[in-house]
Amino acid sequence: MKPRQPIKRKKYLDPATVIVIKQVLLGLLIFSKVATIITTVWYVTRISRLTIETISVSGGITINEEIVKAKAEEKLAGAYLKIIPRRFAYFYPEQEILSNVSQIERIKDVKVERLSGKEIKISFSEHIPDTLWCSQEDDSKCYFFDSTGYSFGVAPTLSGESVVRYFSSENKAEIGRRPFSPEDYEATKQFTKQLGEIGWFVTKVEINSARDVFYTLSQGGELKATLTEDSAKAFSNLETILQSKEFGHLKPGNFKYLDLRFGSRVFVNEELETIISTSTPTSTEAVVE
Repeated sequence: MKPRQPIKRKKYLDPATVIVIKQVLLGLLIFSKVATIITTVWYVTRISRLTIETISVSGGITINEEIVKAKAEEKLAGAYLKIIPRRFAYFYPEQEILSNVSQIERIKDVKVERLSGKEIKISFSEHIPDTLWCSQEDDSKCYFFDSTGYSFGVAPTLSGESVVRYFSSENKAEIGRRPFSPEDYEATKQFTKQLGEIGWFVTKVEINSARDVFYTLSQGGELKATLTEDSAKAFSNLETILQSKEFGHLKPGNFKYLDLRFGSRVFVNEELETIISTSTPTSTEAVVE
């Protein structure tokens, strides 16, 4: 008799072990694909022709272009998730650059656009000083107004009266604000200009919440007006008064104030000096025909 051959038994893996192996293999596969994707992204986003290298700047008069470039460079440094460079042309931080450049004093209307895979362009204009907005508490602390009455920058300490100073009784003077509407601001400038044409030069303009305006004249005296009425009408009333026989002598320095806030009724307050150097204010109402 032939010896009996041993029976070979098939070995089966434990089901739990099979699951673990499958999970490991799947994990390796996913890791491999993710690694491949990351590697591909890493290299593609560093291709020279897709990397921002040039920043061109246009616009402005007094703002240094290098300052604008430096603000943009700040936002192009580094990488997203330490993988994609912020200089990659298709993902460069346009809005961050726009916001950072817009913080430069005097700058406005900033635009950022990509010209190619290697260049972006920043264009802008700038606020031009028009008048000053000064603090009620300290009139040496002032900010520049642009032509619309927007405060855009800190003004240096200026002596003399060559620049008109504005004051607001309701708003604290600070940068980045518009205490008056552009229309009201323009109306006061027009009235100031008309006064200058007859030799009455304004140094200070104060506007309150009721839209009353107080113009201080460099030679002395004050004009009171209101923005609720047309400034051209107020100036016309003033001219009529000055052409009259009774008030033709009025000029800056010989009256305390002229009140033009009541339409055709103009109030005149003169200071009459006596021989003992005291002053007696007299108030007269003039009716404009």
